[in-house]
Amino acid sequence: METSFKPKRSLLQDLKSAVSGALPDADNMSRNLRLHFLNTVVWPAKRVTNSDAVGFAEKQIDQTVAKVFREALHKAGLKSCRSDNTHGQLHYYDSHPDSREPPVVMIHGIGSSGQCFALLALMMMNKRRVVLPDLFHFSGFSSPNNPVMNRKEHTAALKEFISGLSDKPVDIVGLSLGGWLGMSLAVGSPALVNSLTLLNPAGLEYRTHALRDTLVYLSWSKFHSLYPGIMTSFPYSGLPIVNSIIKRSVYRVLKEDGVRDFVKTVHQHDFLDKDLSRIQCKTLLMWGMQDKLLSPEIPLQLVSAIPNCQGYWVRDAAHILCLEAPVNVFDCLVRFLDLERFEDNNFVSLVRGTHRVYPMQAISAQESDDR
Repeated sequence: METSFKPKRSLLQDLKSAVSGALPDADNMSRNLRLHFLNTVVWPAKRVTNSDAVGFAEKQIDQTVAKVFREALHKAGLKSCRSDNTHGQLHYYDSHPDSREPPVVMIHGIGSSGQCFALLALMMMNKRRVVLPDLFHFSGFSSPNNPVMNRKEHTAALKEFISGLSDKPVDIVGLSLGGWLGMSLAVGSPALVNSLTLLNPAGLEYRTHALRDTLVYLSWSKFHSLYPGIMTSFPYSGLPIVNSIIKRSVYRVLKEDGVRDFVKTVHQHDFLDKDLSRIQCKTLLMWGMQDKLLSPEIPLQLVSAIPNCQGYWVRDAAHILCLEAPVNVFDCLVRFLDLERFEDNNFVSLVRGTHRVYPMQAISAQESDDR
């Protein structure tokens, strides 16, 4: 049988199609307006407008890039998979989808997706099975069957998902909201969790009203001053073009309806302050000291209240440690999980060549006592 070969579209072609599909009918737009529109898309952080057309075009580009990146991760060994769940169909990346070995499960933060852990996962994948779930209602590829999910429902969805991965407890790495959900699992389903690695985790009752108002009523001017405390380090802030694109992208993520809807579901009983002593698994905490999104009181309380917790300040880094300081996180995680006997892969060398190692110091119990 004869078959015809159809070449894959390039990233440039996909982006061009996304922008073209988002443009309003040219007959209804003047040439100057169309040029201004394209300029706003190409340089989004320099010229921000409330135009629905611009917002739609940016989302189209985000979705296209995410799909292309998903294919790239699939080819690199992080297979794109789906799992039926009570709350919908959960999408995730798995380095060894046919294995029943207990994985390292990396849970992303609010509004984001499993792709934010791509660097760390590619560095780790020859040492352990690595799984990156997309939480429901955020920017990943999971498909929820309900309009809104609260903290308990997200935890229940993860519990169901993790139970299907392996018969043994897993090691969890959680960023921000992902750390909150990881701690929730360790409190409510301790048999599922072998260890916790927390990267600037949320979930404690500090500055909660201010954070809620920030996320619900986030404006570009407010975000502009907040951004250095979310993503502050090179190369994400050192290169003007990269900084502009990523800044606007993070802003769009935090402006998503799913973020606002989730934040509105959070109540006092969702915070874990009184439950920390119930986390019995070994715990590694890393906290970027430049974080302006969450309170620096959180790491002090975690080190003080979790029985088996070792904590480290990461100087000069902010909130998204898995992107800003992947080498620091990788080195600490490898030691924490006792994986030093496995040789580093080539991707580790690549990341070491493009990301600096930040100074670190232990978070001491005395700091917690002196609060």
